[in-house]
Amino acid sequence: MAKRIIVIGGGPGGYVAAIQAAQLGAQVTLIEKDSLGGTCLNRGCIPTKALLQSANTLVRIKEAGIFGISAEKVSIDYSLVAKRKEAMVKQLRSGVAFLIKKNKVNIIENTATLINPKTVGILETGDRINADNIIIATGSKPAIVPIKGIDKPGVMTSDEALAMKRLPQSLVIIGGGVIGLEFAQIMNRMGSEVVVLEMMPQILPTEDTETANMLGSILVKDGINILTNTTVTCITSAEQMGNVISFTTQDGCKNELVAERILLSVGRSPYTDGLGVDKLGLVTDNGRLIVNERMETNIPGVYAIGDVVGGFMLAHVAMDEGKCAVGNIIGIGGKMDYRAVPRCVYTYPELAGVGLSEAEAKKEYGNIKVGRFPFKASGKALILNEAMGMVKVIADASHGQILGMHILGPHATELIAEAALGIKMEAVFEDIFTTTHAHPTLSEAVMEATLDIEGKAIHF
Repeated sequence: MAKRIIVIGGGPGGYVAAIQAAQLGAQVTLIEKDSLGGTCLNRGCIPTKALLQSANTLVRIKEAGIFGISAEKVSIDYSLVAKRKEAMVKQLRSGVAFLIKKNKVNIIENTATLINPKTVGILETGDRINADNIIIATGSKPAIVPIKGIDKPGVMTSDEALAMKRLPQSLVIIGGGVIGLEFAQIMNRMGSEVVVLEMMPQILPTEDTETANMLGSILVKDGINILTNTTVTCITSAEQMGNVISFTTQDGCKNELVAERILLSVGRSPYTDGLGVDKLGLVTDNGRLIVNERMETNIPGVYAIGDVVGGFMLAHVAMDEGKCAVGNIIGIGGKMDYRAVPRCVYTYPELAGVGLSEAEAKKEYGNIKVGRFPFKASGKALILNEAMGMVKVIADASHGQILGMHILGPHATELIAEAALGIKMEAVFEDIFTTTHAHPTLSEAVMEATLDIEGKAIHF
């Protein structure tokens, strides 16, 4: 008899788990109370990248003279930018619905609540659905910090920012993480005056310090004001002035900024509202569901994946976790391996990392080797007029195993896949530099950075 599986949540983790389970012969019911595709497709990855593409295209056209192309009176119509973003989201959402239907997954567009480890209730109808296994994939919501005045009308999360019909003249962003920096560049390149306030000593606190600081310098040069080591204390509204943001710096100095809008971008929190987690007895930690390496909760047969379990809150991780959970339910087995998870920031230039930072590698391995190669020495980067940044490779000094790679530069989010595969396969840096890389390509910079580990880079 086929396994009966209920998946709660139709985001990247949920719909991938549902489709794979159906392909493996299970009877699958997917319950989604909002829109298929989850945060990533509707209010995250896809719409923000669409806006970034428009912003970067605007700048590229303005710089067309470098390529011998004359472009005058270039302007941007944000209403058309937003319209393209929505059309893209709608198209991809329809694609997800088609794939789910194609794989004969039963969809229920309502709210799920846990009754017991084998039963899920539908809030709107009172119906109950029985299953052999349940996969919780309810995602996350924008995190809110306890700042006085955070509920003022001028303060928005990324959800509201994506729904804006016009750009603010000025914007203060609280939080210098991935979401904050991507919105900073979108707004700055489209004409808004932008300030980023980050509590930690560096932007992108979880990334390699060298590449994060290099990106920060580029963004500042681009016109974004970035202040680190700052703590926001209060937000007030003032007539004709807009919103006043009070903050203190590391040295204790008190400062104020005035802006038309404020974007709160301090990460995301697991979402389990109304799910019945406590009633079922699921173990949690600061809101996230605790799972083992097979994605199973403390209750046998109940699994959890994606943002709701915390950790890497990334769409591609949620997808892998979904596949892992399904494999264990069906009997294929498998454990999650987070060593080779790529982390991507879609600013211009892009930043991507996988594995350990230099500081982490030193702490864990002690003796390490580091190789670097700047894109200013790359023929393809010069052709593209995108020669900012570098490739940085970190390896264990004893055996040469690749521990981490960090790329700041053109198409970094694509180039990082080679490093992810290398770490997954436990490759040594010699494996990369002895692999033929086409010329002229950006990937040559990856090869040269591994050569630089022993001071043998050819083109720098």
